[in-house]
Amino acid sequence: MTRKLLSTGTLSSSITCQNTRASLPQSLFHATLDNNVRSEHRPQGCATDELLDPDASILLLGMRGTGKTSLAILASSFTGFRVVDADQHFYQTIGLPRAVYASRYGLGDYREKELSLMRTVLEQNPSRCIIICGPGSAEDTGQEVIMGLKKTHPVIYIMRDPAEVHRYLRIHDAAQISELTDMIGPSYRALSNFEFFNLSEPINPEDQPGVRGTQLQYQPSLVLKHVEDDFLRLIHAIRQQRSRPRLRAQHSLSHLPPEAKLYTYALQIPLNKVADIAVKLRNTDLLVDAIELIIDMDVLLAGRDGFDQHTATFITRNYYTLRRNVKLPVIFHVESSRENRHWSTYFDILFHGLRLIPEYLTLDLSCEHRRAKALMAQKVSTKVIGHFFDREPSYDAWDLPNRLTIVQMAERLGCELARICQYSSLPQDNVRVQHFILRAKTTGVSNIPLIAYNTGRAGRASCFANSLLSPVTHELLRSGPQTGAEQMLSVQDSQKALYASFTLDKLVFGIFGNAVSAAVSPMMHNAAFEFCGMPHVYRTFQSSSLSDLKHLVYDETFGGASISSPFKKEILSVLEYISPEAQAIGAVNTLIPLRTRGLESLVDRNHAGPVAALFGDNTDWIGIYTCIQRHLSPANAVKGRTTALILGAGGMARAAVYAALRLGVQTIFIYNRTAENAQKLVNQFNGRSFLVHSIDLARPSPSISPRRPIMTDDNHTVGPATVHSLLAMDEPWPSGLEPPTIIVSCISGAGDHGQPPPQILLPDPWLRSPTGGVVVELAYNPIETTLFKQIRGLTRKGWIPVHGLQVLPEQGIAQFELFTATSTSDLPRGGVD
Repeated sequence: MTRKLLSTGTLSSSITCQNTRASLPQSLFHATLDNNVRSEHRPQGCATDELLDPDASILLLGMRGTGKTSLAILASSFTGFRVVDADQHFYQTIGLPRAVYASRYGLGDYREKELSLMRTVLEQNPSRCIIICGPGSAEDTGQEVIMGLKKTHPVIYIMRDPAEVHRYLRIHDAAQISELTDMIGPSYRALSNFEFFNLSEPINPEDQPGVRGTQLQYQPSLVLKHVEDDFLRLIHAIRQQRSRPRLRAQHSLSHLPPEAKLYTYALQIPLNKVADIAVKLRNTDLLVDAIELIIDMDVLLAGRDGFDQHTATFITRNYYTLRRNVKLPVIFHVESSRENRHWSTYFDILFHGLRLIPEYLTLDLSCEHRRAKALMAQKVSTKVIGHFFDREPSYDAWDLPNRLTIVQMAERLGCELARICQYSSLPQDNVRVQHFILRAKTTGVSNIPLIAYNTGRAGRASCFANSLLSPVTHELLRSGPQTGAEQMLSVQDSQKALYASFTLDKLVFGIFGNAVSAAVSPMMHNAAFEFCGMPHVYRTFQSSSLSDLKHLVYDETFGGASISSPFKKEILSVLEYISPEAQAIGAVNTLIPLRTRGLESLVDRNHAGPVAALFGDNTDWIGIYTCIQRHLSPANAVKGRTTALILGAGGMARAAVYAALRLGVQTIFIYNRTAENAQKLVNQFNGRSFLVHSIDLARPSPSISPRRPIMTDDNHTVGPATVHSLLAMDEPWPSGLEPPTIIVSCISGAGDHGQPPPQILLPDPWLRSPTGGVVVELAYNPIETTLFKQIRGLTRKGWIPVHGLQVLPEQGIAQFELFTATSTSDLPRGGVD
């Protein structure tokens, strides 16, 4: 059945233009081909002005069947931009579809009319629009119009696998569509400054990699979720937004890039391994801060005359395949040819890389500086790492003055980071490179972050000692053919070495509360410590008085604590610092000891010593937010009329309301059996806006009051929302407002004072969303609550249930990152499943 659905185009997780199904007649289809037969591939960079206006309209180019319309709708939901479809505009203005008009009045008249209308569309919609360009944009006259906008507007070339385009269009065959792509592709690349590959995924649940931490049946409404994530990441990068309020939940350290933290790692993956390994990586525990995509020019261009159309598409497809499966920053690294330095081809590949907007791109510092400056002028939000690799160093290479000169060169070129490395066969080189790093810091020769290490088996000690984006491998890469990965360390190898060498210290963590003996967090955190190669331990600290906390704080090996009831609000009184999120919610569930009076030790974790200050954060909302965002279908993406319903009025309900605010929900309802408590939540959140800002780690002294969080100027606002209370479940859903698509139950699954647990069943009028929605049940004892069973019975109507043991790991992982300053986006959730 799955194969039949795919072949007929009835259901596919790759999105297509549902309202532009009619194809051009064959004469026009081939005429478009003929006009581009002579197109040759010329590498295109971003070719934009220095800064793109975030409100500049975004243009989408590409063949029919590549998914431009649905991508535009996704982008519109995220940005608030209006969708302008050139096909619809043509029909609304002329009264005929393109194909009919061309057949009736001739190709020449059609092209003239299309060009005129295209100019009108572009001139009348210069800002806050997603414009879906028609086929005429690739014609000679249309190209002039698009080229005129390219320097001030994002123009994205949309691609898709020819087989998927064939399945959608149901004309020609995949080979002919591939031929068409080859012919017209160079024109689209020349007209655009960015590109996106619309990947398809299997729709059979047996073919789909499982998502750890979930026990849900297959949901057709979520098949576009990965496409949405991929495309919105690109839109976000193009618009150069520093914050991502609706793409991911962020705790106090999330805004920091890898170069601002200590002991970060980059997993090196060769380009030719991506297709084989990417899907395996999706459900693999990586523990790295970035992925370094290694593009070996000798391998990439073997048997080719240069960087051509096929090679460019090969890179783009593999880049987005990697993006689809690993949600981490990407370092785009091109290894220049070992035999001949073909700088022209090298820069062709780099300029192509800029079109993909990776977070990082390396620049060989041996290159021609004229070309380097041209590259720097075209980058948008990508950070450039000035890279120098010495294949045949002298024995004292790290001690020579020219090594510091190379770092200065990187900074003069405009690089944001510098990376110096060399092949080594001498253990002494590992000491020399540490002296070099120290010399670079103490002499102040440069202000940019420095990465420095030796390669080869003898250089492994320098890799774990290097504190910034150290290269690491993984067992999946070690198990393949000899690629050099067998000589590299894994993250676990590096972490174990840091603790064994006493560079980092073993610490004690725990959960503090008055009823924590049965908590699952010790099992979860201890499993995570062991997996990461950390010797830390996590215990339970049961107490009926907050004053007992001092016994933990006085311990110089205290690493942090999860704060449980009833101390989440009371602990505010003993904190020197509080995060913006904890302040908004009015509760703290994560306690971090600081070894300095300033906030800089938030990132310098895993060191024992006297506690100088205490920092409080809240990750409860992150668990709720993440599970909503992960299971909310694109059809239910948050819009102006989206409504959320929160059941309960306790501490977790406050976190749920805040999570809804961070998602952009503007209408929130509270239902609680005690109406007075529900009204307290209404009073706390109704009509209020909250600043979401980055914490200033450089602040030298504690805040005057924990009610005034420390912040930088990099901030934005969430809210306000209208918050109402519902008095009874038997009352109808308020008229004039959309039924909820986001529901969070914060009612305990256990009864109070020996009473049986509450049996929550939502009335049918509250579940009448035509597209369903997501229901998060925070209770997990038992897992299968009455509410969870009710929603599971409604999955055919688009409702997706999420149980408490899916939420708990998400907030726990955020806690773990705060405790250890370690990237744990892929930590195992299995300990609490």
